[in-house]
Amino acid sequence: MISTKSVNTDSAIRPFRFESYGVRVEISSNDQDFIDAAAEVCRKSLLNNVHEVENGPFDVHFEFPCTKSGRIRMIRNQEQITHGRSRRKFLLFFDSIIRVSIAEYADGWVFLHAGVVGWKGKAIVLPADSFKGKSTLVAELVRHGAEYYSDDFAVFDKDGHVYPFPRLLSMRTDDGKYQPYQLTVDELGGISGKGPLPVGTILFTEYVPKKRWTPTVLTSGQGVLELVQYTFPIRYQPDFSFRVLNKIASRATILTGSRGPAEKFARTLLNFVDKTVD
Repeated sequence: MISTKSVNTDSAIRPFRFESYGVRVEISSNDQDFIDAAAEVCRKSLLNNVHEVENGPFDVHFEFPCTKSGRIRMIRNQEQITHGRSRRKFLLFFDSIIRVSIAEYADGWVFLHAGVVGWKGKAIVLPADSFKGKSTLVAELVRHGAEYYSDDFAVFDKDGHVYPFPRLLSMRTDDGKYQPYQLTVDELGGISGKGPLPVGTILFTEYVPKKRWTPTVLTSGQGVLELVQYTFPIRYQPDFSFRVLNKIASRATILTGSRGPAEKFARTLLNFVDKTVD
């Protein structure tokens, strides 16, 4: 935890202070408009799971010094992350940084970089880095009747159950330019999950053109080792993170293997789950 005092000396400037997933955050600046804009980003980025607080201590402190010429710096816990002039780009970047910060410091929760859908009372978890086809596969699974939980973060409680984090799906065009766009669950003709689920299947996969899926089943120990690289709080809460990962892996069927196009693979995966997961 860091100091309870804000870096602002102007009493007219009001820092934004909040708690989310057990993480206490303070945002300060010499520009009230920027603080207010950053607060709105936090609310949207964290799906309104934001509870304002009065005092510290704080796990994460963001400072945004703004100059009269328009230059802005982003400082997190006394370390400068970036600087520039475009407020729009700054806030877009902050949208990602605030979620990562919450994921890293979460108290009582474990965040994985993974897509998640619900299928017949259990979750299918798809850990993967960006540009591996994770969101595309999640979207196709939802089109095939799976419940949408997340295309970005899998959020687990201490018992290893996964909770909805249903942000808009972040997609990219397939025309070679990879322009980002967003999809709603309604546009997919699907529904969002409403409550926590036990994990039935964990699949480590990525898209490879013309690839035929031949899955390899991993042991729970192998699964935990694979999951570590996608686990945000492993640095700050390693013991808790490993306890939760072990609970998840001990109950799930864990698979690895590259796949072909998501449009065809989604049904293949759901059929496989129906045959192999109780």
